[in-house]
Amino acid sequence: MMEVLTDDESKEMIWREGDTMYYPEGVTDPDYCVLKFTAHKGRYYADFKKENFEI
Repeated sequence: MMEVLTDDESKEMIWREGDTMYYPEGVTDPDYCVLKFTAHKGRYYADFKKENFEI
């Protein structure tokens, strides 16, 4: 599942000084948001076979 987070706490948590190159208004730039990805299950490959898992 993917969520768009626009709250100040989430935005400030991952903000880095160089990000002003992309968002000139800083952490309060209206174009800046955080995408939160939450996985519920997945698949990986090992020893020439696939393995499924639940989270």
